[in-house]
Amino acid sequence: MKSFLILLSFVFFSCSGKQEEKIAEKETEIRNIDSNIDDNQRIKNTEVTINNNDWIGSYKISTKAISQFDNNETNIFYSITVESNQKAILSISAENVEDYWCEGEYRLIKEDNILHAKGKCDQDDIDDFYLKNENKKYFIKSKRFINKDWQELEKQ
Repeated sequence: MKSFLILLSFVFFSCSGKQEEKIAEKETEIRNIDSNIDDNQRIKNTEVTINNNDWIGSYKISTKAISQFDNNETNIFYSITVESNQKAILSISAENVEDYWCEGEYRLIKEDNILHAKGKCDQDDIDDFYLKNENKKYFIKSKRFINKDWQELEKQ
């Protein structure tokens, strides 16, 4: 019985030693792979959060747009409230009820230095809008607007 316990102990320690060797080999591989990545890539891979705190607040614009009612040019008023890093609320005023069908909650996605706002009318990107901040001025762009260039928002 004593020799059986000695043999069992030997097998156990031998197996655990092999596992420790394998773990050490894997850690070395990971360190080697990690050392081949430059600092810029490492930083890009760790960026997970979006910092839009400078956007939190309310904005408005009145501009010409294509009406969803009759596809004619119409005046439209956007009031946008950025509530968090991921969420904005769009309120629309227009002559026809069909033109404010897409108002409501929009999720914000950071793409480079631009915020892409996607809402419930997400079957295409015509009703999406884009926000950017340059020199402490805020701008909006949308495929729905007649003027396809960046237009300045009024911060409230």
